[in-house]
Amino acid sequence: MTDQTRRNSAIDPLRLILALSVIALHAGLPEAAPALVKQALFNGLYRLAVPVFALISGYFFLQAMQGGRAVAYLRRIAALYLLWMAIYLPIYGPDFTGPGHVLQTLVFGYFHLWFLPGLLVSALLVWVLRQPGRIAVAAGLMAVTGLVLQYLVLSGQMQLQLDHYRNGLFTLFPFFATGFLLAHGWGAGLTRLALPLAGLALLAVMVESQIWYLIAGGGFGVDMMLSLLLAAPLLFLAARQVQVGWDGKRLASVAAFVYFVHILMMITASRFGLEGDTKALVVMGLSLGVAVWLSIGERRRVLAFFT
Repeated sequence: MTDQTRRNSAIDPLRLILALSVIALHAGLPEAAPALVKQALFNGLYRLAVPVFALISGYFFLQAMQGGRAVAYLRRIAALYLLWMAIYLPIYGPDFTGPGHVLQTLVFGYFHLWFLPGLLVSALLVWVLRQPGRIAVAAGLMAVTGLVLQYLVLSGQMQLQLDHYRNGLFTLFPFFATGFLLAHGWGAGLTRLALPLAGLALLAVMVESQIWYLIAGGGFGVDMMLSLLLAAPLLFLAARQVQVGWDGKRLASVAAFVYFVHILMMITASRFGLEGDTKALVVMGLSLGVAVWLSIGERRRVLAFFT
């Protein structure tokens, strides 16, 4: 079994932990934390989730390309996107203001589902570029563009819709491409030092989050950071070194389901009057509980259908 196909490392448990951190981000957990602590979490550590998800997807995409399954991969992402957009349609559908709004929502996705069209765009770009050198250059250009646009928006120098700078091109593609390059063997020399370097990179994420706090004059909404470009691959490399006998594919499906379903759970919790940290913990418990229940026995086919 090759390194690419081995799924008993901590990569998939990491994915699950990060999926839960997305719930913490969207629910504002912990509610009573000071503003700077919230910044370090909400616009710092919690923001690792989507980059690491994209990186892991890019890492395994090389295997799909080499096995002649790239088209099947793209179709699966598109099918998942349409499925979850249909599930959430009763929530966002009544807010449509016209055909243009419908088109924009379909292109960029509803709320957290933006990850799927972004993933699709990232995979298409990697598939088209193919050569690692070209992919690296393109990823660097897209990352810089995303950072510059975010700076201009958060500093008040430009007005731009969130979807126009937080999307597959500028936010996901750099990390998807990084994962693809790691699968090609790039960064292999960092493997032995990945754990301590990952710790330093996480610290850098928290420090940079405070810089963005100053740039934006307080508030939240940071999706792209220079330190994330280092922390995401280092965290991935560190997790890959931990080998335990668990079912990685099952954990990956559980993590994906938790990510996709959690907004539905949050809306349900709000309808029952839950707010704050209580709401966050209940949503975590429900999302994870349903996902684990679906992962047992024959129900695993249902989980696979939704992830």
